Amino acid sequence: MSRRKQRSAFDQVSEFDRGRIVAYRDCGLSFREIGSRVRRNQTTVMRICDRWTQKGTTDRCSRFYPPQCTTSREDRQIVRMAVMDRSDTSRTVAQHIESVTHHSVSARANRPRLQQSGLSARRPLLGLPLTQNHRRLRRQWCDDRRM
Repeated sequence: MSRRKQRSAFDQVSEFDRGRIVAYRDCGLSFREIGSRVRRNQTTVMRICDRWTQKGTTDRCSRFYPPQCTTSREDRQIVRMAVMDRSDTSRTVAQHIESVTHHSVSARANRPRLQQSGLSARRPLLGLPLTQNHRRLRRQWCDDRRM
């Protein structure tokens, strides 16, 4: 199998190319001609055209996202809270947003909003923090082995 065919077999077909495929098919071109024009496999072109005629859409799967429960203003407030107090977990941010806006926002729903801004809420600490004695002994151990 040639390099180009290998690449086109695994690449995702962009929305623009899917639109081109449907438009070429409406113009009366064959699947082979369309495949050569958009540099895709003939089977891929057939599958996209079939999906268009059956469902009226070229999407690979129908995406049913739940409606977003927060507005863009509340999203900005979530981000502002994460910036102001970096020690907050996403759960505490969610509880604060819920007390202010009276919307129940899960901690899991906060993470994408923070990631869009390049932030992340602090992960809860899983282990116990070291005591002062542990820290002193650890630092002493490191100092001994530094050289």
